[in-house]
Amino acid sequence: MSMYTSKNPAGVVAMETGAIFAILAAGAVNAGMQTREAMRQAREASNSYQLRSQLDAAIRYSERLMDVAVAQTTEIEQLKAENARLRTASATYLAAARSASKKAA
Repeated sequence: MSMYTSKNPAGVVAMETGAIFAILAAGAVNAGMQTREAMRQAREASNSYQLRSQLDAAIRYSERLMDVAVAQTTEIEQLKAENARLRTASATYLAAARSASKKAA
């Protein structure tokens, strides 16, 4: 029906305008939903990027700690070897001192 052939042109215009507004409202709702979905995806991507960055930082930190642990383990082994050498030297020196004191006495 057209407003030109209808006996109630104002009613036809109101219905057509209502239909147009309904279509526009549906489009606006759809656009709003798509915008919210795009924002959610962007937020998830950002969160994913942040989590990946934090994970990378944690991995680098643990690698540095591993390097420190290896260096400390090496140093501990060196100190144990030096300690054993000093104990041997001390025992040798003590034995020599006792021997010298027995000869002197």
